[in-house]
Amino acid sequence: MAERYGAYIGGKWVNAESGETMEVINPATGQVAALAARCGPADVDKAVRAAVEAAPAWAGKTVGERSKVLLKLSQIIMANQEHLARLETMEHGSPIRKTMNFDVPLAAEQFEYFAGAARAMTGETLPVGPWCASMTIREPLGVVGLITPWNFPALMVVWKLGAALVTGNACIIKPPSVAPLTTLKLAEMAAVAGAPAGVVNVVTGPGETVGEALVKHPDVAKIGFTGDTMTGKRIMKLASETVKPVGLELGGKNAFIVMEGADVDSAAAGAVWGAFFNSGQVCAAASRFYIHESLYDEFSKKFVLAARQLRYGDPLDMGTVMGPLAYRAHRDRVEDYIKAAKEDGAKLLLGGERPDTPETRNGFYVAPTIFGDCTNRMRFMQEEIFGPVVGLVCFKTADEAVSLANDTRYGLSASIWTKDVRQGLVMAGRIKAGTVWINEHLIIFCETPWGGCKESGWGKDLSTMVLDEYTMTKHIYIDLIGQPERPWHGLLK
Repeated sequence: MAERYGAYIGGKWVNAESGETMEVINPATGQVAALAARCGPADVDKAVRAAVEAAPAWAGKTVGERSKVLLKLSQIIMANQEHLARLETMEHGSPIRKTMNFDVPLAAEQFEYFAGAARAMTGETLPVGPWCASMTIREPLGVVGLITPWNFPALMVVWKLGAALVTGNACIIKPPSVAPLTTLKLAEMAAVAGAPAGVVNVVTGPGETVGEALVKHPDVAKIGFTGDTMTGKRIMKLASETVKPVGLELGGKNAFIVMEGADVDSAAAGAVWGAFFNSGQVCAAASRFYIHESLYDEFSKKFVLAARQLRYGDPLDMGTVMGPLAYRAHRDRVEDYIKAAKEDGAKLLLGGERPDTPETRNGFYVAPTIFGDCTNRMRFMQEEIFGPVVGLVCFKTADEAVSLANDTRYGLSASIWTKDVRQGLVMAGRIKAGTVWINEHLIIFCETPWGGCKESGWGKDLSTMVLDEYTMTKHIYIDLIGQPERPWHGLLK
């Protein structure tokens, strides 16, 4: 019998007000893995009330006290590393070698980072005149709503939750409907670590009901969202009704540029990582490949050869590198893009099919897929696929490469592969993206800011910059001379 999970509100496990549940499907098998509460607006309101009640006391703690809770939570995560890793593999399909060695340890590390980074927060004194003191201080926003994606269920919630908690906010998390279980477990662990009841709440359910109710709620001071661009636009519209700020980390259609004279072996290895890590379900995944004409044939062959070696299968097998896509409808959507690429005239170099083995035939698998002879006008080269499907384009000059890279409505990331570092820096300055890597793709650190431009959103996750996202800067003015009259008062006489 499938395990049943409630929502986590006010430090307690509760059923949805309606009593309804939703199925969490194991994407590797297509079978029901668990049941989660199918919450609605009434449950969101209950969670907001719990957060509003808890927020003042949590904000009243010192940064040091809050940091100790995050450090304890980091330790609890690592003490439960295998359990969390298996839970995420079951609900999302990520290979256990990834969830065990990447997702869970990095989630713990990021809580450690936020615990330390927040203790370096400062205000400013402003020299506006000898008759006064003027300063700024940073205050929590109050209650914040965090809407997180399904591609890295545990890791993406930590990006937002760590920053929001350590700066003194009470949080309501709306996790992805297809993969809510690790988020629920993290909320429980936060309570064990010392987060008071109501400081971390999790309300599970569909975005069109739970997510929208959270965004529209007048007592929610901010929304932090990671997800697709269309949903981000909807959240912007809804948030405008209560004039609340929104942090948006949205989609990407990221360029991978291989310049003349580049190290082709390194570039091909980086391409496999950048394109197919997490089965391509990464907002920053390399999906548009621009290869200098002198290297196009060599790179194509080496890229295809390296991608062909990737092992996909049972995600609980430590030898598996690629798991299934996260859910059936997404697998079908990715296959539609493969069909569209063929219809537009792209040349299939690798993949394009569902792996047909005893381990994969019941899951939502798509083999690594590489198309050659592509153009930017092809639909699959303009729209975010969010799967293991990429296209290769040949170019002649650096100017052409930059123009092709910028020919997208997105602006999240890009990479440039070159032995000429000066050339790489000049090109990086011309590419419209939040992050540009040189001789690397898809490497992100706690210490470095993450966020895009154009339709990839605005605001930052990670680094000390994210602390600004979850605090308000308040200006305080203090009179130092005690005189009832000021020179400017005469303007009223």
